[in-house]
Amino acid sequence: MKKQKNVKVTFHTILKKPWKKKSDDEIPAEEPFYEVAEVLDYIKKLSRTSKFYDLKGNKFCYLEFISKEVINNSLVIYTGIFKSARNEFRPDLINKKTGIERKNPKEITEGDIEKTHFLIKIDRTVKEVYVFLERNFYGINIQNLVNYISDFCSKYLKSKKLTKRFSLHHLEILKNNFLTELEILTRTSLAEVYFDKQLLGSQALNFSNKTVSLKQDLILTAKASTKDSITEVAIDLYNKLQQKNSPISRVRIRGIDPNNNEILLDTALLCKAEFVTVDLNPESGEVNSIQLFSGLKEIANSY
Repeated sequence: MKKQKNVKVTFHTILKKPWKKKSDDEIPAEEPFYEVAEVLDYIKKLSRTSKFYDLKGNKFCYLEFISKEVINNSLVIYTGIFKSARNEFRPDLINKKTGIERKNPKEITEGDIEKTHFLIKIDRTVKEVYVFLERNFYGINIQNLVNYISDFCSKYLKSKKLTKRFSLHHLEILKNNFLTELEILTRTSLAEVYFDKQLLGSQALNFSNKTVSLKQDLILTAKASTKDSITEVAIDLYNKLQQKNSPISRVRIRGIDPNNNEILLDTALLCKAEFVTVDLNPESGEVNSIQLFSGLKEIANSY
């Protein structure tokens, strides 16, 4: 009988934060990091050792495999595998069945390979760059991935004689009960409210009825003042969304959790599957990559 594993998948977005040109300039608005496509294409052409990146604790990683699928002009999907290992660590081995110990035959510069699968969905229609990442405790995490992309972005720009004038960071997308997650946040900094475009021609706003050219909903953005929080406002907006015939179609919230992580709550992304069931290789114990990629694509397609 085949052994199986439920692989947890975490959800994120990658953002680019441009630097100020002058100290007294306004802070530039964040943008989806669409250029991740160029960086991944650049990395794919490098030699294996040129892809190496050092992590903490004598670990290193590199992007072993990358595949690109262009769906249309607005949608591109990358799937890939990071390999990571811990070197300078070579303890003796012990046999679970016999209890016999023996010297480890590997070199001190070698390490056991851990694979971490991921899918990056670049969607210009919804203006998001999503990352769906396998959660592997012994592999790499989302911060490792973002740091890796940032480092090779600098190298890519340098190869084109350009300078990197921005930083990258990620938001974690939570998918549990919206109000519960909202109440956990220590600070709510921003709320985006999506209204049906027909609201322009309603009695409420009395605009001309020429809304057919608008492709997307109207978006109202509410920002908290420095160090303040708009949690109560966010709760009111969510409750309004739940009302019958509400003009609100979607609510997105950004805030900080008790661990100081930046969090994204989005009513359009709730109740999504977060586990993929895959077979395990009977000899190595590794997950089946084909099955995991299939599961990642199924999740990504639901967004």
